[in-house]
Amino acid sequence: MWVVINLAGFGFILRYAAKIHRDPKKSLVYEEDSYWRTRNDETNMEFNFIVPKKAWISFGVLSLFLILFAVFYPVTNLQIGNSNLQFPAVPISTAVFIISGFFSLRKTVHYYILSLLSFTIVFLVIGVMGYNWYVMEIATLFLALGIFSGIAVGKTANEITKSFIEGAKDILSAAMVVGLAGGIIVILKDGKIIDTILYYVSQSMSDLGKVGSISMMYLIQTFLNIFIPSGSGKAALTIPMMSQFSDLVGISRQATVVAFQLGDGFTNMITPTSGVLIGVLGIARIPYEKWFRWVAPFIIILTVLGFLLLLPTVLMKLNGF
Repeated sequence: MWVVINLAGFGFILRYAAKIHRDPKKSLVYEEDSYWRTRNDETNMEFNFIVPKKAWISFGVLSLFLILFAVFYPVTNLQIGNSNLQFPAVPISTAVFIISGFFSLRKTVHYYILSLLSFTIVFLVIGVMGYNWYVMEIATLFLALGIFSGIAVGKTANEITKSFIEGAKDILSAAMVVGLAGGIIVILKDGKIIDTILYYVSQSMSDLGKVGSISMMYLIQTFLNIFIPSGSGKAALTIPMMSQFSDLVGISRQATVVAFQLGDGFTNMITPTSGVLIGVLGIARIPYEKWFRWVAPFIIILTVLGFLLLLPTVLMKLNGF
């Protein structure tokens, strides 16, 4: 499944990229991209390889903080799947950061900022896997990255704040749309509309046979993904019912899970209630209607591929099925 779906995706994107490479004006968002072309021209600047003193101050403060972090948390219990790994992740990462930061500042502040970004990701992984960090901690981590990067390049507090506000402007409209999309989902759930739809659709599957039943499960999951983009939420709602129904018609529960996975994934790239999709489109300044027009053929291809990939789960004797 992974190979087939990725080949389809790479082929679709490379075909489009080749067409736009020949004639950029054929891009559906050529006019919208003028914002980024103009912005890149305005922000184009020559690199200054002088390392400001504030960069060393940023490095010293961060190093001191991380050393204290390592003292208080010398060993981290990393949860990897169902296994646990006792590992001095914080002390080792701190030591590597200090060494990397020192030598990068000997070269240029740009290397130092790249080092900051890299170790932000490292500590993000450690925090999520070892200390159950979530949105608040992750947001704080990236906010600190922005502040210390600004200090490193010699920005004043006012300049750092101004840059932060300019960045917030780009994402504010996307955040509002995400909130509105979440409101639609709340109405559907609290109004018991989803439960009613799911019940009556499942009743219509009783006489379809194995191929028809697995196909109907796939279509139901695809349809519900428009209203419930959350994979865990949809699983909690549909899997208890679908698993029992699959037992009645003689379909393995593994096949039911495959139908759920395929139905849960493809339409995430097109459904307007997906907070991630709408947020990303808003930040990139891509109108939803143009995105829909571009991605719709690809979604159709993936949907057909998903149906074909489901057939072996009920027509062939596969290990585990």
